[in-house]
Amino acid sequence: AALPLSLPVSFLTVSDALREALRRLRPDAPCRLVPNGIDKDVFAPRAEARRDGGPLRVLIEGQPTIWLKGVQAALRAARRMSEPAHVTVVALDEAGLDELDADSVRSGLDESEMAALYADSDVLLKLSRVEGLGLPALEAMHVGVPCVVTPFAGQADYVEHGRNGLVVEFDDEPGTARWLDVLARDRELLARLGEGARATAASWPDPSRSTELM
Repeated sequence: AALPLSLPVSFLTVSDALREALRRLRPDAPCRLVPNGIDKDVFAPRAEARRDGGPLRVLIEGQPTIWLKGVQAALRAARRMSEPAHVTVVALDEAGLDELDADSVRSGLDESEMAALYADSDVLLKLSRVEGLGLPALEAMHVGVPCVVTPFAGQADYVEHGRNGLVVEFDDEPGTARWLDVLARDRELLARLGEGARATAASWPDPSRSTELM
């Protein structure tokens, strides 16, 4: 996997964090940023965020069998909440899902099904150790769902703490649970973060624009 870093080539990266990593590893190599385009027709803003005060609907995305996705840590944080919550885990396939302490699990969803799942959630909780960009958080923001994320690198391109989402520290499950409790109690804050997410998504490139950049 490291061999291409030694080749006399130029590089394309999907996030500024990756571009900076390439700059440090290969300061001599040209490197361009080409962010992933999001399909605006599929991941479209939902009508309005729910404000009925019911259980906070927390969506955790990631394959539990891949350690760097932080799915177990996200589940533990959600289960430490004081406020009522309904926790759903969604993954690419069923591996490891039957061992999770979740209220519901989903797998193998296509883009339209994922968009519907985002729209049925209040917040996306993604505590990855590292992500080149973190497409699920971007997709959720396009639907109008704010995210609670760790500083996994790619999030720096689009998550602004307190404006369109929340950034929590690695390994801080109590602190993450407290932020989730704040969102469960303060639906106005949740709605404002959702509005910020939609505003950020509006300026993000679609696939056509991404292709033009490349």
